[in-house]
Amino acid sequence: MSIDLDTTKGRKEYLSEKFDDLLEGINESYGTLLMEELLKRLEITIKDFNDELKALCDHLVKKQDERLQLLEMLKSNEDISVNMATKESTSMESEDAVPVWEKKLSQLENKSK
Repeated sequence: MSIDLDTTKGRKEYLSEKFDDLLEGINESYGTLLMEELLKRLEITIKDFNDELKALCDHLVKKQDERLQLLEMLKSNEDISVNMATKESTSMESEDAVPVWEKKLSQLENKSK
């Protein structure tokens, strides 16, 4: 007999068989009640676990989205800062691009005029 643990029905059948094997020595009236109660509690436990795991995964997805938004915001701020720094350095470079000897020559020409 093959055991199908991929479906809910298959898992229930498997557990029922195992509980039957375990409860053979117990009085029939108590065994059935005990098995039904154990199955109910097991189903509740599995449902609670699944709900908690889903909530945890949802929380992780939300946190990841927040991190991505923050990263994008930081990147955009860096781009603005880099652009501003590039513009400032470009304007400074244009002034610094003139060699010192040309500045002195220009000053001398201005004095002679």
